[in-house]
Amino acid sequence: MWYSRFYSSTRAHRFMADAAHHLEVPMQWTKAVLSSLWLVATVGISACNDGAASTAPSPSQQSPTASPSAQVSGATASSRWNELARNLSQKYGPPQQVGLRGLAYLSLAQYNAVVTAESDAAHPSARGAATGASVAVLSWIYPAEATYLESLVGQPDAGAAEFAAGVLIGRGIGAQVIASAANDNFNLVWTGTVPVGPGFWFSLALPPAPPIAPRLGDMRPFFLSSGSQFRPPPPPAFGSSAFLSALALVRHYSDNRTLEQDQIAKFWALPGGFKLIPAYHNFVATDLIARHHLSERDAAHTLALANQAAMDGFIACHDAKYTYWLLRPTMADPLITLSVPLPNHPSYPSNHACVTGTFMAVLGTLFPSEAPHLKRLADQAALSRTFGGLHYLFDGQTGLAIGRQIAPWALAHDVGPGQLFPIK
Repeated sequence: MWYSRFYSSTRAHRFMADAAHHLEVPMQWTKAVLSSLWLVATVGISACNDGAASTAPSPSQQSPTASPSAQVSGATASSRWNELARNLSQKYGPPQQVGLRGLAYLSLAQYNAVVTAESDAAHPSARGAATGASVAVLSWIYPAEATYLESLVGQPDAGAAEFAAGVLIGRGIGAQVIASAANDNFNLVWTGTVPVGPGFWFSLALPPAPPIAPRLGDMRPFFLSSGSQFRPPPPPAFGSSAFLSALALVRHYSDNRTLEQDQIAKFWALPGGFKLIPAYHNFVATDLIARHHLSERDAAHTLALANQAAMDGFIACHDAKYTYWLLRPTMADPLITLSVPLPNHPSYPSNHACVTGTFMAVLGTLFPSEAPHLKRLADQAALSRTFGGLHYLFDGQTGLAIGRQIAPWALAHDVGPGQLFPIK
């Protein structure tokens, strides 16, 4: 077959050697990555971005035990409630785009509640405001947990009136965010058809299933003017020399996958053991917040900015995916083997790269001393999908480019000190 003949050609091997030389990313593992690698060896691997069944051990059927009221050194209320949100995502395993949307609205409500409380002359508690907003939004996302979440509100020994006033403010902001989310076009019904022809993606799901989130590109963004604002140019034409070279590189990794490359692919399929990929990004953010001793307002702002921008990265990625409908490498060359499961949506560009590229670029600007490390994380996330056989190299490169355009756009449209994020 044509792909086998091309793969064995001298030109293909020369391309792969050049790519390995010029496109290698640093392989030094960060402390967070190293501490999580053992999870990869002991749990099954979930799909990269949406909908594929996870083989990780089932989380406890009990409600999460990590209380956001616990005294965690250096942590803020916003950070602790984000930790609880991560725990809930482990329990319920929402699709990737559903989980990230929830984190974006949660952190938006938290920040606006904290700012509103801090600007109130009666001095309601900012911690109470973050708590009220969190309970409201998380109860909307996980209604079966509403009673449990309410039980976590509690009352402080001192300043009970101020805390209660803050909770009331937070609940009101949370209600505004929930009402806005009802009209964000996230749940638009797809009535289209999958295009048919050479180079087009097709579903390999068994039993047959429609593509995942084909209308996500039409969701109302948080910062972008539309999902198509940073739409990339088309991928290399199917059968072109650029396409065949990219396909040959995937086949090369498939046939010669090293233990390290396999570990990288598996880590980023289930980073830190999180079934929800953006939960790992969220963990990175809360870890930085604690290590840099951010205030309640600054912590909430960091989470709101990064989570909302990352959701815009997801929106932009799916806009491109369902504009071009590019087939996966394993569809072009069935001899390519996968290191991790294949998600049921088109190849170009990579969700991992779009979302991680956006999130880490935002954090890198907010924490400039951490920027090189955060960039390496995003580069690794993108390359991991080529190591695993799921994506062409240009899928990851384009996804990173999208994310690294969205991040400065979001930062340029950030709100000023003491100002509220718009609730559209």
